[in-house]
Amino acid sequence: MNRNLLRLIENYFPSKSELINQYKRHDIFRCTHDSHSRFNHAVSVYHVLKVKQCYPDGCTYFCWKCKNLNKGISCPKKYRHVGRLCFSCRSFYDLKEINRPEIIVPYAQFEQFQGEFKEFENWLEKHAGRQVEFSGTISSVKPEYLLRKVKKSSHVLLKGFLLTFTNCSINNLPFSDYIYAPVSISMQNRCSFSSGDVVFCSGYFTVNNGMIILRKIRSIETLDKKPSACWTESQARVIQRTGTILPYQSAKCHACENGTLLHVFHDGDSLPQSRALFCLEGVSDPELCGFKVKKLLTQTACPQDGFDTL
Repeated sequence: MNRNLLRLIENYFPSKSELINQYKRHDIFRCTHDSHSRFNHAVSVYHVLKVKQCYPDGCTYFCWKCKNLNKGISCPKKYRHVGRLCFSCRSFYDLKEINRPEIIVPYAQFEQFQGEFKEFENWLEKHAGRQVEFSGTISSVKPEYLLRKVKKSSHVLLKGFLLTFTNCSINNLPFSDYIYAPVSISMQNRCSFSSGDVVFCSGYFTVNNGMIILRKIRSIETLDKKPSACWTESQARVIQRTGTILPYQSAKCHACENGTLLHVFHDGDSLPQSRALFCLEGVSDPELCGFKVKKLLTQTACPQDGFDTL
């Protein structure tokens, strides 16, 4: 049997139990802190157990208050919000708040999760930093940008492209979750990756912010090539100038095909200090975005009397 066909069969008809990314699960914990309100207080397992490490003891916040602003009295220094410059003011005080994440699954299911989580971390430790064989279906291809801040100016730079995979297999073990692979501009120009392509390759297994990222992919074989449109360098360069940095991270923008994360670098930094959302459509306010409505109208509209669709 043809080797490519055999790999394709193994990818679509796995013989072993599938793994998922336990770090990215949002069905285990919930946090009522205001910082999670934009995401309906849903929090990932990675945020709770790795970033904040707030289960089961919770985490402590200090809420800054002003006696004058609470009563509607204007600040003598014309401040409108309480900040670090207010610490020496007599009207300043703070409230200590302790937040504990809530478990939103039955106890028996939570015990099962704990066992699966331990197995998952053992699997990560076994593969981290090592070269693996990989196959998967590309679900999206997006330009990968970074934001470089220098003094009072900032510049969006094109780093490459980011492939998102589903229906994956790592060393012939099925993985039923997202896996990411950054590729260079030259590799995208050469391979023309597009949504729906089934790819076999090798690469280095890494984990970053709870995401599984396959780096330095090589020995690439396209097992099934789809005729869908693909990103080109020239298109990405245009979006680099016309796209917009969003003022905050919205849940719907994370799920949108035209939203991508920017890694923010400050002058002199070699590692990103934060992340921001970049809109490929050039929308400046997520609340005013009509992309999904426009797409729905385009898909459902029918040509009538010789007129083109929307």
